[in-house]
Amino acid sequence: MQEIIDFLNAAGAFFVGTVDEKGKPRVRPFSFIMEWEGKLTFVTNNQKDVYKQLNANPYADICAFNSSDEWIRISGKVKFFQNVEANRKVFEIMPMLKEMYTSAENPILVCFSYEEGEAAFYAFRSGNQPFKTIKI
Repeated sequence: MQEIIDFLNAAGAFFVGTVDEKGKPRVRPFSFIMEWEGKLTFVTNNQKDVYKQLNANPYADICAFNSSDEWIRISGKVKFFQNVEANRKVFEIMPMLKEMYTSAENPILVCFSYEEGEAAFYAFRSGNQPFKTIKI
């Protein structure tokens, strides 16, 4: 788990892919990740399209690239949750989010975690097969 978090944090930004209501792919950058209750956990605003899209179709891919010509793809099913303690940890990890959301009790601040899935690590030197996979 920590290897995945470290990779995404080192990348700075990573990209979350979803499917919109017309079946079209949508990708956007994220930069927050944490472990919560043993799961890869992210945060968003329940007013955003990403929230609506993942509620309609809970499967998401995440992709990030690092300076060593390696990349990661995380694929699986996500689930949203609201938890004040998790939100407090979000603010500890990324204090600027408290400026946006003001309180851990803010109802538009929601977390989501992978409930099932896999992280696959790739390197350009190894072709199109992952050199390592981790079940999540």
